[in-house]
Amino acid sequence: MTFIRAAGRLAALLIAVGLVSPAGAQTATDDSNYRSAQTFQDFKAAGGGEEDRPTILGRLEWQKARYGVIPSDFSQRMIAELTRQRSTYPQLAPGAAAPAGVPSWTSIGPTRANKTQNGIQLSVTDSGRLRNILPDPNDPNTLYVLSSSGGIWKTTNFESPYPTWTPITDKVITTSGGAAAMGRTAKTLYFGTGDPFDGIPLVGGAMLKTTDGGDSWSPFTLLPGAGMVLDIKVDTSGAQDVVLVSTDAGVFRSGDGGATYANVLTPAGVAGTRVWSLARSSAGWLATSASGGYYSPANLYRSVDGISWSAVSAATLTSGAGRITLSVGTPGDAVVYAYAAKAYPGSLKDLYRSADGGLTWTGLGLNAKAPVNPNEENLKMNLMRDQSFYNHMIVVDPSDPNRNTVYLGGQLNSAKTTDGGASWKLLTNWLSQFGLGYVHADHHTATVSLAGGKKRIMYGTDGGLFVSTDEGASWTDQKNVGLADHLIYSLATSGTDPKSVLVGLQDNGTRIRSGNTGVFNQSFGGDGFGVGWSQATGNSAMGSYVYGFIYYADKTPNIQKKWTEPNFDSASCTYNGIFACDAYFVTPIETPSAAADQLGNTYFTNTASGIYRTDNAGALWKPIFKGADYATYVRGSSHSVSVSPLDLNHVAAVSTGGTILITSDGGANWARSNNKVAGYAGFNSNVAYGSNAVIYVASENATGQSVYVVRTDNGGKSWKAAGAGLPNAPISKLAVLPNTGGKTVFAATFLGVYRSDNFGASWTQFGAGLPTVQVSDLYIPADGSFLRASTYGRGVWDVPLR
Repeated sequence: MTFIRAAGRLAALLIAVGLVSPAGAQTATDDSNYRSAQTFQDFKAAGGGEEDRPTILGRLEWQKARYGVIPSDFSQRMIAELTRQRSTYPQLAPGAAAPAGVPSWTSIGPTRANKTQNGIQLSVTDSGRLRNILPDPNDPNTLYVLSSSGGIWKTTNFESPYPTWTPITDKVITTSGGAAAMGRTAKTLYFGTGDPFDGIPLVGGAMLKTTDGGDSWSPFTLLPGAGMVLDIKVDTSGAQDVVLVSTDAGVFRSGDGGATYANVLTPAGVAGTRVWSLARSSAGWLATSASGGYYSPANLYRSVDGISWSAVSAATLTSGAGRITLSVGTPGDAVVYAYAAKAYPGSLKDLYRSADGGLTWTGLGLNAKAPVNPNEENLKMNLMRDQSFYNHMIVVDPSDPNRNTVYLGGQLNSAKTTDGGASWKLLTNWLSQFGLGYVHADHHTATVSLAGGKKRIMYGTDGGLFVSTDEGASWTDQKNVGLADHLIYSLATSGTDPKSVLVGLQDNGTRIRSGNTGVFNQSFGGDGFGVGWSQATGNSAMGSYVYGFIYYADKTPNIQKKWTEPNFDSASCTYNGIFACDAYFVTPIETPSAAADQLGNTYFTNTASGIYRTDNAGALWKPIFKGADYATYVRGSSHSVSVSPLDLNHVAAVSTGGTILITSDGGANWARSNNKVAGYAGFNSNVAYGSNAVIYVASENATGQSVYVVRTDNGGKSWKAAGAGLPNAPISKLAVLPNTGGKTVFAATFLGVYRSDNFGASWTQFGAGLPTVQVSDLYIPADGSFLRASTYGRGVWDVPLR
């Protein structure tokens, strides 16, 4: 263990005292050998409002720097691990009968909201990001939705004001949703795994099938080379379903109803070129691809039989284009629309229409057209704005015989044409402004249902499901109630009221639960990341946005006005003392125990080059470690800094190359401890203190290793493996049971929660009924009475510990 001092600019001091070389103390990148291409300066320069700034790019770049390029065998390894764990613990799977004495996990939401605040207060309910909406074509009460990381949900009473939703994929290999499609009956579904907008889907590029509405599923079929599924289309005109699947490894086809798949199209471009969209027109099958960077340049392909493909010369459509989404009113139509983004970076290229099945195209000139009801967010019809690789929603109304009625969605607004694109009317707005109905921002999917003779327009966005029964004149969000599929980064619980919970969510803000309820109200908008809540008094709380932006409250923050936003000093590039110019996109927050912080006002956070502490609940942050600007001393994980449960002097942070930074005197002196052992390669994700001597470190390495947890018994002087029995899968967070000195510890893994009662010598899966989902955070109260877990796609869960 190498000791270093922390005073002034650390790099210069290291050279002066000659203890370690600058190269040994810092790196230019994380363990991934990649540094985010988006900086705070880029983000801030993009505009003053949340809607102006490239949050999606920031999230993707953060994940890329954190995990690196996900290896091609990741899904296969996760499947092998899940299979091994399921065979070892079959009675702990969702739906199985738990053994006597084994506690069961209980979902506590979020399932609804009474108010949502993002500068404007609304009485609406959002849910998690949707990928597909699948209505039964005959029964208006049966409907399925695919959530990006929450799997498939089903209702059989959709016409009820508040439908009853049931998750039907909790026990399959993953809840990471890429795409889904209905077969020849409403009980036949094809499910492709791997969401394209999360950097590390648990298992991507696999296909499953159900023929009984989700009660049971076929064994999965891996699509070779694929890590995600972007679209699925099914031709039911023959004796068997013919299934086409678009992925990041080309187009796969099944001619036997999903029993087997063959790659039939490998598009031009670099490895990983994504085939974004499929459609069946009068000219045959169409597919669009985009390669390189963030999805450009583009190509269009055609196949008569779905087996043999050729490129279509369609420069009008593809020249200068990136991602393209296709839409037809009914499979086999001559009229096809193509919603095209510019080559990245860019906004809308145009909406195109073809009258010959996609052989030739005409641009409709959206960038030059104003809607009949323009607003300051969309003076013209560039609905995609500057997130053109992300916001792609188009649906053609099949009840219009001329195929002139089209619904489009982008970043903030949606619109409709009834004359084939000659004129447009804005229908919805992300904050229900300008007299428009409320639909959450970032549109991804839509459908028109005619079941039961009732036309319903349905949108799927970053905020879930939205429905209109009057062709877009009005909209309801209440069908989201009951969908527990939010994408949660972190959770915090009041130390004085265990029923009070804060969570930070992807594009659904910071939400608060008050009381024993599934209601989580949004009290701060945008993306919510780190959260903290005083364990001693329960009086102070905080949440974070991006790049060191931490808001704070000295009361229960159940409404937005109780939050205080940080001040930005442009001269020093700091938010209340935090150096934002070197902060990560995701800002973590560490809350000390009540025993360590009896006043309840101390919290910790970090940037790439600094570790910060506040003793006045966020009003001012001071560095207790400061390295050279723009170097990487602390990794960009979600839980990168930790503090001892015994005092505030023992602090540690995960560093690069399988090392941690650790201090025992509140930051006056720091040591870099190499925690690597045989089988442990690095990618440190979290530090957990059992005592000031017993410390654990976990890894989130996606490339695979045989040891995922290590332990020291002497404060970091030496380390040993402590992960026997854990799955070989990334770990997001460790949590030590209070008052055990580190003997009992829990691990939040990509394959569930595990427990060790012998200082990490052996681990077993803990609790029954938790879905197959990435667990993102853990919390245990001081009395050790329960364990709370947040997930990235299936909400928050509790399990009793005694």
